[in-house]
Amino acid sequence: MESIIKKTGWARWGGLAGGWLLVAVGLVGFVLPVIPGIPLLLAGLALLACEYVWAKRLLDRVQGWWQQVRPKKS
Repeated sequence: MESIIKKTGWARWGGLAGGWLLVAVGLVGFVLPVIPGIPLLLAGLALLACEYVWAKRLLDRVQGWWQQVRPKKS
């Protein structure tokens, strides 16, 4: 789904900086037990997916994996 609103200026740079920050903290969270790494990494990817095609593809792949391992409702 494409966004109708194109971010420019501070909104774009803020989203990119926030996305990269969340990815970095998420990666640190894999090492430190007090930081939830996976949710922060996914949140960072979600922000970066608005700007980068590779992040969108990676996020789509993770969502596909989640659909496979998620318990089925009966």
